Amino acid sequence: MRRVWIVALMMALLIAGCGGPAADTTVPDPPKATTFEKSGVATVDTVIERWKNDVPAEMKTQGVKDTPEQPIVQKVYQSTASLQEIADFYKTLTEKGWIEAPKMPGIQDNILIAGYENGNTTLSIGALDATKFGGSGVVIYTAKGTK
Repeated sequence: MRRVWIVALMMALLIAGCGGPAADTTVPDPPKATTFEKSGVATVDTVIERWKNDVPAEMKTQGVKDTPEQPIVQKVYQSTASLQEIADFYKTLTEKGWIEAPKMPGIQDNILIAGYENGNTTLSIGALDATKFGGSGVVIYTAKGTK
């Protein structure tokens, strides 16, 4: 009987050491959003293109992988929701195990910059109120990768 308990204890420690099931790192599309291509407004399109170039490069310096097996996934949306609604939407990720990255500015000057982590998964978010730049709606950029 003692051997059974020792084997059971070893199995429990082995399972606990494996960390259990992987965290759910899926992120739904933002509210009232559609896929974004281009706005036709130079300021908005320039900001998005810059984020598409700069954010993955910065994520790589932070140890995020960008390989064929584990790419940095970038998405761009346009939404009729307000910038505050978009910020609030991403804050709900904390209810699903995501941790808000410290020292992110949040909403400033009609632009949202935020980040979240869940285990070894990183999510970067940039959004801008395109109406303040002559466009329409809120344009949202996300990049997600794994360390």
